[in-house]
Amino acid sequence: MKNKQNLFKRINMLALLTMCFVVTGCQKPQANGDSSSPGEETYDIKRPTFNNDFENYDLSEKPSGVNLTYYSDIYSRGFSWLTDNTVEDTELYLVKSDKGEEADFSNATSYNGTTVELTYARDASFSSKDNVIPAAAAYSSAGNKNDVEIKCNSHKVHVENLEKGKAYSYKLGSSSGYVYGAFVVDKEAPKKVTAINMSDAQTKDADKLNVWRNTFTKAVDTAGSDLDFAIHNGDQFDKNMGKVNSSDSTRPGQILRHAKAYDVIADYKFNLPYMASSGNHEPAAPYAQYIMGDVNYAKYEATGCYYSFDYEFAHFVVLNSNNVDDNQISWLKQDLDNASNAKWKIVALHISPYSTGDNSNSSENKSIVKKLTPIFSEKHVDLVFQAHDHTYSKTLPYKWDAAGYTETWNNEEVVNFDVETQSVDGVDYDKNPQGTYYVTTGAAGHRAGASESDGVWSEVVVEDGDIKPLNSSKTYLNNTYKIEVGKLNCANQYESYKSGSYTSAQDYKVGDPATGNVNAQMFGVLNITDETLSYHAYTVNGDTVKLFDTLDVLKN
Repeated sequence: MKNKQNLFKRINMLALLTMCFVVTGCQKPQANGDSSSPGEETYDIKRPTFNNDFENYDLSEKPSGVNLTYYSDIYSRGFSWLTDNTVEDTELYLVKSDKGEEADFSNATSYNGTTVELTYARDASFSSKDNVIPAAAAYSSAGNKNDVEIKCNSHKVHVENLEKGKAYSYKLGSSSGYVYGAFVVDKEAPKKVTAINMSDAQTKDADKLNVWRNTFTKAVDTAGSDLDFAIHNGDQFDKNMGKVNSSDSTRPGQILRHAKAYDVIADYKFNLPYMASSGNHEPAAPYAQYIMGDVNYAKYEATGCYYSFDYEFAHFVVLNSNNVDDNQISWLKQDLDNASNAKWKIVALHISPYSTGDNSNSSENKSIVKKLTPIFSEKHVDLVFQAHDHTYSKTLPYKWDAAGYTETWNNEEVVNFDVETQSVDGVDYDKNPQGTYYVTTGAAGHRAGASESDGVWSEVVVEDGDIKPLNSSKTYLNNTYKIEVGKLNCANQYESYKSGSYTSAQDYKVGDPATGNVNAQMFGVLNITDETLSYHAYTVNGDTVKLFDTLDVLKN
């Protein structure tokens, strides 16, 4: 196992103050690039304050669930938000400034976007006004029915051709209410790309939201001021969440929970493009990915959406693993062909081709292995971010062999390449690997992921025809091998999660199978340069952040 580098500085979590998008003295410097470079501008984007209000889910005339994304490329931005259905206007004002609400908007450039009325009915069926988004069938389960329908408005507006390396302040909403923020456009020809990665927040009840908030804020602070964007690998929301407010049984929940899941991290993501893939829990709220983000999708449907974007020497692809049909496969092949000159290719999806949890043997996972992994190999994808299993796992670089892919499900079709290593400044890099790494980084929310135990690994071995972790009688995988894994997802969790004064008992099947120890939430930090890719996975337990594992790759 590689030497682990403690590359982060602990930053205390901001105090939970009053909620509003106003600029205060709470600051997180956002320098765009190397401030030592002569003539290069730097900015000080001040973080808004946050209200410890996890119970109030009601939509109003003021924007809720505000989200920023890249729209068509990294020099564009998409803005999306929700209001009650009384607000028809979708307005955005932009001005070159890093002052947020304190900026002078008198000469700002104005943009008008689109407004779509949405209806969530008693049986959780979904539709939009004038069928802009086709109606989807009802999702029915215990605790998911509502006594009335809710109507709300989805607002989306985007801006392209922003000036590279410049700061912009924004004002969005309508005359009924605005929110404010500021961001820095990615500079031209950056020398490094930094992103945070996480999955399976599965925001549930109000008393679980601060677990998700805690993970996200720790990830942003760990990544530091160079952070460019966030990737979420799906299951941001949970489809079986019951009523939103136990004191008000008439309030239906799905779309409101989605807005709330963004509201509770609004102060940390108000200036951060947030690029999400579609998890298997999102389809219960049809078109969730479309509603909660403004991206120039290749395609969107009730099950999710897929798209891609470039960042200098890196190409990022976000897939919809809920429906890997021929259209998506054709698009993926063409998209990767168009990105053939990119030094690094990274894919994010939810249902994992190779993982170590209970889902690894499911028909969905096996289907994705057959459909996607040969493409990843042929098109030289370097790294695949996975989710779904709420565990941590990291493969060796996998590559389909020269014989090609057949319908036979066996170990002979995938090859592990022994990787040469090279030490650079005390870091051991895998040098010029010939395959694709598959990494699953635990869960970011209340359904915790990887074990806190540091340095406990097992090699998956073949025993009596089954694939098992070394020194264990439990079968976790079929038909993959030599996966380097942490403690796996097979024991009950006996202790509770604590964050400050908040305590929540967890009864999900997570933990160390030997001891049942408490799991921690997880996130990862990705740093890419022209020659190196480093992905560092961290555990979070309350205020404690630990470096859990690293993947460091060198291509020259």
